[in-house]
Amino acid sequence: MVTVREAKLEDIKDIAKVHVDSWRTTYRGVVPAEYLNSLNYKEFEDKWKSRSLRGVFVAQDEKDTIFGFASFGPIRSDQEGYDGELYAIYLLEEHQRQGAGKALLAKGVEFLLHQGFSSMFVWGIEKNPSITFYQAFSPERIAEDSFEIAGERLKEVGFGWPDLSALKTTLNR
Repeated sequence: MVTVREAKLEDIKDIAKVHVDSWRTTYRGVVPAEYLNSLNYKEFEDKWKSRSLRGVFVAQDEKDTIFGFASFGPIRSDQEGYDGELYAIYLLEEHQRQGAGKALLAKGVEFLLHQGFSSMFVWGIEKNPSITFYQAFSPERIAEDSFEIAGERLKEVGFGWPDLSALKTTLNR
């Protein structure tokens, strides 16, 4: 059983742990191991403490243990026709493919719609094995770019949903 709710300040430590641990499993073999091994909880906690938690949602189990999070808000890049963005969605490996990602996505889409956004964009590392999660909800592939982590050049793909209301309908099926 998964519960999705708005993140609170007292969740930051758990969000940081999920962030680091999920990066280490999701990007194993994609991002250099030295970089993944260098990630630490305290740095991620500090980064989360410096951000607003508006548009951040957590997934927790029946014991109230946080095992995933997602973050949404205004688009940060110039993508014609898109106004909202899914910044991040991460789940601990043992909780993936059980519906929590879809529940987080649905909560974020509702949030964006309530804030007046009509579309949503997301960047994903092309070699991320979880990129199929986005593809399951029929986005348009609208952009490509690349960036560097620890000397490794990584290609990223931009997906977009031009109609958030249609995505909400799909997610509620």
